[in-house]
Amino acid sequence: MKFITLIALLLLTSCIKEKNQINLLHYNIKELDSLKLRSKEDSQINAVKEVIQNFSFDILSINEMQYDLPMVPVKGLETTGQNINILAKRLGLENFSGVFYPANTGMKAKRDESGNYATNFKSTDTRKLADPEDFGIFPGQYSSGALIKNNLKIISSKNIQNLTWKEFNPAIDLTKFSDNNGNPLSERVKLFDKNLTDILVEKDGFQFHIIILHTVPAFHFGNKKSPNYQRNADQLKFLEWYLTRQTSLNIPGIEIEPLAENTPFVALGDWNTELSNTSNPGSEVLRSLSKKVQLYPTDPKLITNESPSFAPKRLQLQLDYIAVSEHFKILDAGVYRPEEMRKDLGCENIVKKDSIRSYKENEKSCYAEFSEDFLRAKEASDHFPVWAKLEVK
Repeated sequence: MKFITLIALLLLTSCIKEKNQINLLHYNIKELDSLKLRSKEDSQINAVKEVIQNFSFDILSINEMQYDLPMVPVKGLETTGQNINILAKRLGLENFSGVFYPANTGMKAKRDESGNYATNFKSTDTRKLADPEDFGIFPGQYSSGALIKNNLKIISSKNIQNLTWKEFNPAIDLTKFSDNNGNPLSERVKLFDKNLTDILVEKDGFQFHIIILHTVPAFHFGNKKSPNYQRNADQLKFLEWYLTRQTSLNIPGIEIEPLAENTPFVALGDWNTELSNTSNPGSEVLRSLSKKVQLYPTDPKLITNESPSFAPKRLQLQLDYIAVSEHFKILDAGVYRPEEMRKDLGCENIVKKDSIRSYKENEKSCYAEFSEDFLRAKEASDHFPVWAKLEVK
């Protein structure tokens, strides 16, 4: 009898722990547009599906997904805001509900002579058609969404998109910046080149907010008068203020209200600057935020983004983060970057294998062999997923 009672108590304890746990997964899925989502032959989606099968999650935060609009990017497309549901179906996430809003990205892009938006990112003509303020080559290009498991009840959601930069930071001198075409930056430029999403959910009577943000990159991309560094910093200051009601800016009276004090939240996204960077002003904001919330990752060795190259030395950055309020205990967390298991094979002609990739070195084509898991992760995106297991205190 005592043995049966002990088993019952263990099962009850396990159920209570599982009841109090919330699992997060954040994933910037590179250039996820309507054409890819509708193509059964696109291998990237299949790679993404295999990557996320490594995780059990209640919330999936997604960056870089196109908000679908009719005739965007090309004629023949008719849906509005359904890409999040199409992705869920393709990933086999039938018991998840989507929340999805359009980004400002690409809203000022132009169509080509055929009446379509450009889709070739490398073309010089494409850059001429791109949105000069908010980037992107077609409307809604870099939107963010969330897939939320049906064990969480979605109570409400809202999209913060139209706040101008000047409204948030009246002291900002926009005259020192230029857009990507070299023209003066508009005084009505939005704070967010994309958008911020706030979703209120409930699990077993416990309510908390899910905040999703994809900031502008803290890089100038060849524009020496780029606003990107300061815009990234101010977007992160907005996030810091929205989560904690505190930031280094004196926020004027705007219509948007930050979260009330002592509000439980999780915040996820590609925040596009490294915590350890000593030059980017946005990194200083991240360090300030890290003193007020639980931030992951903080170890600079944990890489969340890298260039698509397979060279031994390639650009590797920490750009993606999860921040949670004090109402949660982080039981475990990590960045899913599989071991490369790299084997350099030199620069001579070699037998082709699925596990071998080429790269340029001193104008020569060289080769290396990699693990299957690493190649799958690289095919899925140029970002690696960040995950966390939380327990409600």
